Amino acid sequence: MILIVDENSLRVVSSAMGMYKLTEHRVYLVEQLTKLRAPYRTSAPIYFLSPTEDSVNRLIADWTPTKKRKEPLYADSVFVYFTNALPDDLFNKIKACRPLVKRLKALGEVNVDFITKQNRAFHLDMQSSEYFAKLYRTGTAGFNSPVENAIAEKLVTVCASLNEYPHIRYKASSRIGSSLAKLFNEKFTSFIGKNNDWWYHGDGIHNEKGRATLLILSRTDDLLSPLIHEFTYEAMVKDLLEMEGDKVTVKADLEAGAKDVLLNDSDDVWVELRGKHIADVIQILSSRIRDIVNSSTGVALNKKGNQAKALSLSQMANALKALPEYQEVMSKLAQHMHISHQCMDIFKKKGLLDLSDIEQTLATGKTDEGRSPKVSEMVDTVVEQLESTPDSESRFRLLAIFIISQGGMKPGDQGRLFTAAKLGPAESKALANLEALGIPLVQAMATGRMGSVMR
Repeated sequence: MILIVDENSLRVVSSAMGMYKLTEHRVYLVEQLTKLRAPYRTSAPIYFLSPTEDSVNRLIADWTPTKKRKEPLYADSVFVYFTNALPDDLFNKIKACRPLVKRLKALGEVNVDFITKQNRAFHLDMQSSEYFAKLYRTGTAGFNSPVENAIAEKLVTVCASLNEYPHIRYKASSRIGSSLAKLFNEKFTSFIGKNNDWWYHGDGIHNEKGRATLLILSRTDDLLSPLIHEFTYEAMVKDLLEMEGDKVTVKADLEAGAKDVLLNDSDDVWVELRGKHIADVIQILSSRIRDIVNSSTGVALNKKGNQAKALSLSQMANALKALPEYQEVMSKLAQHMHISHQCMDIFKKKGLLDLSDIEQTLATGKTDEGRSPKVSEMVDTVVEQLESTPDSESRFRLLAIFIISQGGMKPGDQGRLFTAAKLGPAESKALANLEALGIPLVQAMATGRMGSVMR
């Protein structure tokens, strides 16, 4: 069989399974709907598509004879599935294509219009800043807007595939939360009405667990988390290293050069360590490498146990070459040692330890000693840190954290802070956009100590 996908459904499939799993189910080739394809008249096609007008038109074109192509591309048993609900007008288009209908063996909605990023985490494949802007800019969003409709429809496929009929919770004062909750409830109620065989956890028959709760939050409920430097392994890798999807380039020893590494759920070491603090990660990796080295390289390295404990990265690389029976395990551990050390090198170069202390004080309103500093004191501290921070992104983040945590700058502090931050035009525009999220750049009135203005 051949699997034919469009751009959206390809990402869905790729996030859930690899080619090996597909071949186990008799799929030997994956083709993209938008590209020219060679005919395979002996192979039955499985179309897995998003229910868009473009994809449906291309599906119909595959089975509509033309002057150039009178024969169909594939065998006469056609299976068509969509990532979510197929609109009536597109369903009618398919019905009107007689050459396709007479070959159609299956037509279904799979309800998986989301990306399975991790074992217990997913996203809706709407990461473009365009979506974010449309949600928060005045006049571009509201009940039944295209963006909110898309989010609600995708959430329906998540709950449908997990057999969850959730209680919906949201902040009543949140425009976006209220709108999404109502849209999701309408669409999911409609889904249930059309699918009599569908069941959900806690329905009286399937009681191994109760009904789930869908908690809808807006970014305005927590503006600080994306800005504050965090020191768990995954957060540091994605914050400090250049990544393309799940791919990161590891700068290994000079002989091996640099190589690309995929950090995803197929990497057991990554899955185990990604949520741990970077210091614990380095300690765990070093300990495991030492255990292997000490157990087997007393001979390979001509060192005794105590001498082999203090190993540099280059010594670890040498140990790897000397231990062919441990190469796969050691290679994975050494790989993560290089990645974690790359993070720490950038951490030290950017002076993130001092910077993060200030960020935490601003976010919590208290120092490490539990003292609540005055705003004027923190302004001086922030100005000093801004002037000594060479990285423009770090300066932007610090100033944004100050503005958010204080509900805006005092008019008298605005000039000092902006001068010290040295923001470029794009950064200044981004900072101004905080007002679309409900945070004024400048306070309307003076405030007292930090704790009194924490949000």
